[in-house]
Amino acid sequence: MPLEWFKFESNRKTTHLLDYPYLFHPMSLVTYFRAINYSRMNDAYETAKAKRGFMDWTTNTKYLVTDREIMVNLERNLALAISEFLVLKIRRTHILVDAFDSIWRRERRELMRPLKIRLFEEGTSDQAQDDGGVQQEFFRLAIAEALNPDSGMCTRSILGNILIVAGLFTQDKRTKMTWFQSGSPEPLWRFELIGMLVSLAVYNGLTLPVTFPKALYRKLLDEEVSELHHIVDGWPDFERGLKAILEWDESDGTVEDTFGLTYEFTADQLGERLSREMGVSSRWPQFSDWDANVASNPSDAPPVTNENRNNYVSDFIHYLTDVSIQPQLAAFKSGFFACIDRRALGLFNADILQSVVEGIQTIDISEMRHVTDYNGWDSTHQSIKDFWSIVESYDNSRKRKLLEFVTASDRVPVGGMKNMVFIINKNGVGDERLPSSSTCYGVLMLPQYTSKEAMKKKLDMALDNTEGFGLP
Repeated sequence: MPLEWFKFESNRKTTHLLDYPYLFHPMSLVTYFRAINYSRMNDAYETAKAKRGFMDWTTNTKYLVTDREIMVNLERNLALAISEFLVLKIRRTHILVDAFDSIWRRERRELMRPLKIRLFEEGTSDQAQDDGGVQQEFFRLAIAEALNPDSGMCTRSILGNILIVAGLFTQDKRTKMTWFQSGSPEPLWRFELIGMLVSLAVYNGLTLPVTFPKALYRKLLDEEVSELHHIVDGWPDFERGLKAILEWDESDGTVEDTFGLTYEFTADQLGERLSREMGVSSRWPQFSDWDANVASNPSDAPPVTNENRNNYVSDFIHYLTDVSIQPQLAAFKSGFFACIDRRALGLFNADILQSVVEGIQTIDISEMRHVTDYNGWDSTHQSIKDFWSIVESYDNSRKRKLLEFVTASDRVPVGGMKNMVFIINKNGVGDERLPSSSTCYGVLMLPQYTSKEAMKKKLDMALDNTEGFGLP
């Protein structure tokens, strides 16, 4: 059904039920979305495979090609067309740089193919086997580095000689939401490549360790962000302040005298506070626009009054989620749709799309326990009872760390734990041994300890001192 809908064009006489996705359960829509992506991936794979077969037949038929040099040139020229997989070769010490280099200028037909990650230590031939966990771990580390607000270009403050780091994204200290850095000095191609990384992950059915405001997902769906409830998750302080302006009763004083606001939008940019009157210009100053006067020009913006407060709130939301970050957002969107088809994305609303990208961050231990398989243990063994007793005492942050240790992802896929593998293997006996894991297969290798206390000590040690790619 989703494949029929994907190619279906509605007309006056006929429509399709999937044109009304709100009639379906969200999990069904996710299944349909992934079926569409799998079909597109399979088509790309089969096309490349057929071309490879034709080339092999051609080069092995002496009556068609007799010159060895011609055959070598033919194979080299057709290398792009006959590669059945998108293979990214990544050094463990240069995750993001190699990720960018690997996908830069890739053709769409390449991105559509099944993904394979080749991880290696520089100077060695050792590679991590890609059975799913390596992909998840790669995206986790690459995205974490890309979205780190402390990484980026170093530049000097316009009003002084203070050296600051101006990255691609910012993070709200309270909500932990990630958003675009307005006027970032980073080149736009970097935002596009990060969008491509997110696109590749979603296309290949992986969740990411990101926390974006729902406003971003509305933007990706080409929906307006114009209401206070559209920004409450990402900017609760702004939402509360703007709501207070709208609800103010002027019998207690005028809006102008009470709030003392001018009709302008202000953002932290390159270590300075930058303000601009809203409505005067739809373009926010970028790094290339900065000069000695750009940050501190006095504003002649009119005051916010009872008459214009509704427009002020609407314009403020527009500048916050669009105007101030417009070039960066546009570049990110361009990258995001490198793999994801806009029509397929039409199955979702912002809430479902967010769960597809970010997964579910709340972990239900009873559900995890229900889907767990055992090898060398059984669910009634005292060590297993001790393990679950320890895990049930964890807060959600600690539970996510355990999930990441075993599966390379700290998020539960949309649909719940039943859609992931979690196995506990018995791995020897002795209090000196540490738990380990095979993230490729979702396996926790747990030694048998003499006491619950010993298990907790070693498990905590393993969770607190593990970073990097899991190996099978």
